[in-house]
Amino acid sequence: MNFVILDLEWNGTYSRRLKGFINEIIEFGAVKVDENLKVLDTFNAFIRPQVGKKLSGKIRTLTRISNEDLEDGIQFMQAVSRFKKWMGDAVLMTWGTSDLLALVENCRYFCGNERIPFLKKYVDLQSYCEHRMNYTDSRQMGLSTSAQLLGIEEDDSDHHRALNDSMLSLECFRKLYDRESLEPFVQDADRADFYPKLTFKTVIICDLSNPLIRRSDLVFRCGLCGRRASRKGEWVLKNKSYRAEFQCRSCGHRFVGRVQFKLKYDGLVVKKTVLPVPPAEPEHTETERAGNPADKEEG
Repeated sequence: MNFVILDLEWNGTYSRRLKGFINEIIEFGAVKVDENLKVLDTFNAFIRPQVGKKLSGKIRTLTRISNEDLEDGIQFMQAVSRFKKWMGDAVLMTWGTSDLLALVENCRYFCGNERIPFLKKYVDLQSYCEHRMNYTDSRQMGLSTSAQLLGIEEDDSDHHRALNDSMLSLECFRKLYDRESLEPFVQDADRADFYPKLTFKTVIICDLSNPLIRRSDLVFRCGLCGRRASRKGEWVLKNKSYRAEFQCRSCGHRFVGRVQFKLKYDGLVVKKTVLPVPPAEPEHTETERAGNPADKEEG
């Protein structure tokens, strides 16, 4: 089994036909490896824009791609055709699903079909690496964050270029690859629910009265003894997740429970995290708050 790690760069531009914005793909970059993660080949291609004629200043700065670079590029569907032939029957991987969603958007625009012609088997490499690293942050783990946590050095001059980012994704994959643990992450793109699930927009629920939330979702247990803990304060919404202080009924251990509710295609996903209680702010005496008169200079 071969793997292909794909990264894309795109330019947000306004389409008169859509009467809205589209993320027009401007670069393909990919690396193909065998089952032992040995590099077999690479793929790189500039895509000549057909919707937006000029790159935004943000994209030029971020990628260091110029309008002149794209003048000799190929059309999007030509790139898709060449990439399909080059990729063969390999399993496609991307860091997160944003590149896949951009492909869906561009395929829908240029050929009227949202299905990606070269996609048969797919792995969300970001989700796999988060799983292998036991990553518990409520925010998704970026590629740079993953590389830093795994001790992989980055070349800042090459960051945000498609081929270089695909190679960096490969380095992260190499650090964590285990054949058996990867199997559950391999998705069949021919399944009827693959594209509806991919394009479903996740909603973060920020209302505890939502009927999808069960009372048991708000229960936390002590990390030391496993007994049920009592909530000692009100739930506070911060960064789209709820937090409250808890104390174990048995051993007295205090902690902060954080819970986030994401409504996905398959239903509600509840993510709980236990955090240490932040240190209390020191109390100030009236003299400290007003300032010590003895410290003031006489006029």
